[in-house]
Order: sequence, then structure tokens, then C-alpha cells
Amino acid sequence: MNNLEFSRSLAVVIGVDQYINGIVPLRTAVADANAIAHTLQQDHGYEIITLLNEQANLKALQALIQSKLPNLTLPDSRLLLYFAGHGIAQDGDDGPAGYLIPQDAIPGETQSYLPMTTLHDALTALRCR
Repeated sequence: MNNLEFSRSLAVVIGVDQYINGIVPLRTAVADANAIAHTLQQDHGYEIITLLNEQANLKALQALIQSKLPNLTLPDSRLLLYFAGHGIAQDGDDGPAGYLIPQDAIPGETQSYLPMTTLHDALTALRCR
């Protein structure tokens, strides 16, 4: 199998314009996510999972990376993840700590954010390329 042959091409596309809890809304994140999803599906044959606005809450993002993606990926599949929305970097014990901001995040409460380390660890544990 060469590098261009995959049993499955899966893209997770996340876009959040409308935040709750006082987070400033965005104008183009959902439109950008939809455009990326369309291009990946139409031009590159990807299967698409989209999470837009209220679908991209913390519980849904955690379920996606902890249980859904491990069940959808195989060793000879590929995965692309695209996130359009707010993110934040804060000083941590070991340097900067990055977070994606889910739709239902509460400003200043990092437990309501998705840590980049959690996302990284979940993605590297997948069986796909």
C-alpha cells in the first residue's frame, strides 16, 4: 500500500461562532468550517464529521476524542482535524498551556476548556496515520 491509499479518510471539522457565557462571538468560524468540510468531501473524498456551534460543547468534544474517534479509525486510515474557534494560551507549570475553547466554556475556568495536551494525547493514541 503506498502513502496515497487509505481504507478510510475521515475529517472532523469543528466551527464555533456563537459562544455562550459571555465569550465574544466570531463571524466566520462556522462558514470556514463548512467550506473546509465541503472541499474535503467533494474534492478529496473524505467522510466528514462536523460539530458546529452548540454541537461543539466540552462534553461532545471529550466524547469525540475519547470514544468516537478510537472506534472509527483503523491502522490504514487517515484523520484530519480542523478547528475554527477561540483558543487561549496561558502560563503553566511547564511553560505555556494551550486550550481550545468549546462553545459552552466559562471564561477563566480552565476546567471548561479542552487542553491541547489532552487533544494531542488522544490523537496520538489513535491507530490511524
